[in-house]
Amino acid sequence: MSTTTPAQANARERRRSQPTRGQARFAFTVLLIINILNYADRYVLSAVLPKIHSDLGLTTLEEGLLGSSFLFVYALATLPLGVWADRSVRKNIVSFCVGIWSLATVLAGLTRSFLQLFIVRSVLGIGEAGYAPSSLSLLGDYFHKAHRGRVLSYWSMGTLLGAAIGFTLGGLIADAFGWRWAFYMVGIPGLICAFLAWRLAEPVRGTFDDEEQIPDIEITGAESTLHGGIGKDFSCTVRRLGKIPTYWILVAGLVFSFFTIGGTSFWLPTYIVDSFHLKLGTAGILSGIVLVTSGLVGTVVGGWLADLLQRRIPQGRLLVAALGLLLGAPLVLLALFLHTLWLFIVIFILAGITLNFCTGPLNAVLQDVIAPEMRATAVGLSLLLAHLLGDAAAPSAIGALAAYVPLGQALLITAPTSLFIAGLICLAGLHTVAGDMKRMQETPRQASN
Repeated sequence: MSTTTPAQANARERRRSQPTRGQARFAFTVLLIINILNYADRYVLSAVLPKIHSDLGLTTLEEGLLGSSFLFVYALATLPLGVWADRSVRKNIVSFCVGIWSLATVLAGLTRSFLQLFIVRSVLGIGEAGYAPSSLSLLGDYFHKAHRGRVLSYWSMGTLLGAAIGFTLGGLIADAFGWRWAFYMVGIPGLICAFLAWRLAEPVRGTFDDEEQIPDIEITGAESTLHGGIGKDFSCTVRRLGKIPTYWILVAGLVFSFFTIGGTSFWLPTYIVDSFHLKLGTAGILSGIVLVTSGLVGTVVGGWLADLLQRRIPQGRLLVAALGLLLGAPLVLLALFLHTLWLFIVIFILAGITLNFCTGPLNAVLQDVIAPEMRATAVGLSLLLAHLLGDAAAPSAIGALAAYVPLGQALLITAPTSLFIAGLICLAGLHTVAGDMKRMQETPRQASN
């Protein structure tokens, strides 16, 4: 007579509740399209900004505030909405958030003043903040863990495709039909996707994870340690983070690098239109080429170089990030002095490639120096500060400066300086990262004694 243990019963129940291959493929397709629209909605404003400027009579400070409004709300809302995603039906959260931001995008095309546009762009931040945590969680339960890396890589490509669509089609449609139609173009498909997301199957959490791969959290009370998060003993975690100098060095480096990324990506189409006297559609195409090319190449090359050097020295990843930022600073400076379009594009792509060297390595170093039970809180806090003080503040700060000097000069003052400071900060981390990595690796042994 055989008996069935609770663990075996749980494993069988998980297998019965696993989504079908068709459900998983449909969900991935819908979530990928939504991720593309997510970034298209973000960048379409930058693509049509010159036309909005002339139509609504905005100042450069007001234009910058339009970019910052979304990012400030997005940064503040991400953490609480991520907690909500852990406690509710995720497909409904995705549907709700996509519907909210798509409606806000459509309404942006109907606005008649700065205040109206500012409000709807702020609402956009609320919608988009809740989408990513829920989508990532869903994808983790639609696909077996052996395939998740590849699936999430394909899903992440939507960010670059969306940025390219926002810049390219946004500018072309604004030239042909007016800037309002650019918002309709990316907003209306989102409303359709909101309905499709609502029709998805909600997979059981952890349905592809069995007991041989995951500790049974009911055995002990250690689950709060293994799965620490923002809402669990946050103040204690922050005090522990205060004893890791490399962490705060990384946060400072992220702030200045995000400032450059957020500021240049927002103002790039306007700068190209003003400096090279191009049509908005052409400027959008060129901006998309610059950001997508530099993002793809820089992220891949930077990650490969960082892993290669990390095998030789413990500071390898941080050194690659620092060199990328320090190389990017003079390249951006040179590009902004150039008045030949093709030469500007080439140098700016090279600058973007070096800047994107830090994308993977800085995130990897965060993992290297933070104990597993604190990583969720550490990453969440670092992104909150980096967004609020970095890319959320950049459009407004550059716009305010551009009220007194030409936009090109405002970028010249801020972008290379921020990159240089970020590079120096990362160099300072070379003195602390090895020690912090060693202490993190020793933590489990100390805890077990």
